[in-house]
Amino acid sequence: MITVIKSKFHGSGKEGDFSWMITQPHHQGTLFLFNDNEGEFYAHVNGGTHTCRAGGGNAAIRRYQCQPSPQAIGIPTGTYDSGIHHKGYSCLDEHVMNVLADAFQQIESLLATGRFTSLAFSWNDETKLGGYLFDTAQDVRDYIVEQILLTAEKF
Repeated sequence: MITVIKSKFHGSGKEGDFSWMITQPHHQGTLFLFNDNEGEFYAHVNGGTHTCRAGGGNAAIRRYQCQPSPQAIGIPTGTYDSGIHHKGYSCLDEHVMNVLADAFQQIESLLATGRFTSLAFSWNDETKLGGYLFDTAQDVRDYIVEQILLTAEKF
């Protein structure tokens, strides 16, 4: 059974700091879910190599999705393209649902390898899904957290 870690950031170099956590021996079996932008997510899924560079916030661990045995994967929370979802998904519309379905398919593929015993994501007591770079609508945050929990239950 997969344990879900609702990780709160409390400073660098300790639990809650994905960049620190992912290097710790006790987190070798943890799959880290970081907040990604849609463009970087699809570039990675479609085989792009530029997606291995660190991003802002918890996407600092993006390079760990590019290893032969990935330990991280992004979940899109917005886009840098112009439109209603610029710098944060503004609503849970059909486009967002399709993107998130793609993300959770990637997560399930990694969990199906059997290498992971836990799943970590950024948590915020007010908004559930942590993250500050994008202004992601609350219904989208709620849906992502709900899907994380449901996905973990499958394994």
